[in-house]
Amino acid sequence: MLPSGMKFLNDPCLPDSWNVYSAYGGLFAMLAALIMQFIEFIAHQRYQSLKSSKAHPVTVESERQDKKEVQISVVDIVASPVEICDANHHYHGAAFQDDVQKHKISTYLLEFGIALHSVLIGLALGTTTDSFIALFVALSFHQFFEAIALGAQIARLEHISLKSTGLMVIIFALTTPVGIAIGIGIHTKTYNPKSIASLLVNGILDSVSAGILIYIALVNLITAEMGVGAHAFHQLKKRLKFLYFIALYAGVAAMSVVGRWA
Repeated sequence: MLPSGMKFLNDPCLPDSWNVYSAYGGLFAMLAALIMQFIEFIAHQRYQSLKSSKAHPVTVESERQDKKEVQISVVDIVASPVEICDANHHYHGAAFQDDVQKHKISTYLLEFGIALHSVLIGLALGTTTDSFIALFVALSFHQFFEAIALGAQIARLEHISLKSTGLMVIIFALTTPVGIAIGIGIHTKTYNPKSIASLLVNGILDSVSAGILIYIALVNLITAEMGVGAHAFHQLKKRLKFLYFIALYAGVAAMSVVGRWA
């Protein structure tokens, strides 16, 4: 979608102020990626603050008790093996909960990015006049692969209700038809694809959607699943890791072929 957005924003029909700088599409994509990073940061900070407030409630009684426990014997300082084991178990349990929460936030961001992307490609399909069949087939395969990726992320979520799962599936299923309906409604009226408003809206939305998808693909999918911090991935056998990379490269190649006609 980034080349399409850059094509719209570099159209000669736009005012000269837009043609002075030829990389507005990349600029909007970069801003979208930075905004996604900030949203994810705020979400993680919110989760950490909620967890800290639940784990360490501050009360007057606890402060008085801390003041009384000034003198500690040497026996109390040296922890027993059982206590050390319990502390390690508590630490790993907290780390697991953090990983679960990070995966949940990443999945919600993936849902948001794919939903916005689906509306935009539905809008493009609804307003197209040439090669409708080829674009429809290409976008069908495109949505199929995106659905697999999103479904795999949702299936790995811990402690998620059936209602939330169904809502995420329904949102994904309806976004593309909604975009197509909007595109058809625009096309039936006085729609001029070369108007300034149409070029700017299509170019900015395509670039923003591309930036969101690039951030999600690199940060929330590839880095989270196969990066340095992916402990479960690094514990796999070398053969299975090799298959992971083969599947990744094959998926990139398949999406590139689909994007050739989309």
